[in-house]
Amino acid sequence: MTIPRFPDAPLPGLLVMAHRGASAEAPENTLAAIEAAASAGADLVEIDVRLTADGIAVVLHDPDVGPTTDGAGLVHTMTLAEVKRLDASGGRGPRQEVPTVVEALASIGDHSGMGVDLEIKNIPGEPGFDSREKAVEAALQAVRDVGFPGLILVSSFNWLTIERSKELAPDIPTGFLTVATIDPMASLVYAMQAGHEFVLPQAPALLGAGEAFVREAHAEGIRVGTWTVDDEDTIATMFGWQVDAIASNDPRLAVTVRDRLASVQK
Repeated sequence: MTIPRFPDAPLPGLLVMAHRGASAEAPENTLAAIEAAASAGADLVEIDVRLTADGIAVVLHDPDVGPTTDGAGLVHTMTLAEVKRLDASGGRGPRQEVPTVVEALASIGDHSGMGVDLEIKNIPGEPGFDSREKAVEAALQAVRDVGFPGLILVSSFNWLTIERSKELAPDIPTGFLTVATIDPMASLVYAMQAGHEFVLPQAPALLGAGEAFVREAHAEGIRVGTWTVDDEDTIATMFGWQVDAIASNDPRLAVTVRDRLASVQK
């Protein structure tokens, strides 16, 4: 299966990523949030991937279903049938199921040109951590099962996860996520050594590293993404630095800012 690489966006490489879908407009990590992201014109949808007790990849951010559904319990101890009985709407409109990754990919793939960032949640010390990296295997199998036509990025805070992704699907770009306390330069050095296409520092760290960091990463052939930016001025600043991808809860705003910059530079 040939996986498309990342093409140019309206400005070279400037991609808007809908964080957990358009979560400012719809309940996060639901099919409704994916539809809202498509309506907003997002280039990619970021979804969080965890495994159920029966080994099905589902779209949930937390190890416990409580923060985003009307249930309680650890997702890795629950079957898919149990997870499907939950309501993930958070009281924001009609009932929403927790989608499987297959369902989410099928929904995203219905929108021509929209891609996906599969953030694999498998962090050492968390409940359900699996050193065998079954979650990324299941996510990649879902890509194959759906025949997903769009752009794909596999990302994680766990470097072992993205290294496993490279072993299983070397043509799919991978990205290393880091929190604000991690020096982006350290993640860049690692990405260069390990052959990952993206570094994905949290926004405060990228702001601290500045435009010079973006230029250095690009000089080494590494793309730079960041998360999670909902402020108009910050989005404009980062796209002005040629940051390759910005994850936002409000992709409609990010697309507006990105496209406005594109029109000015024409």
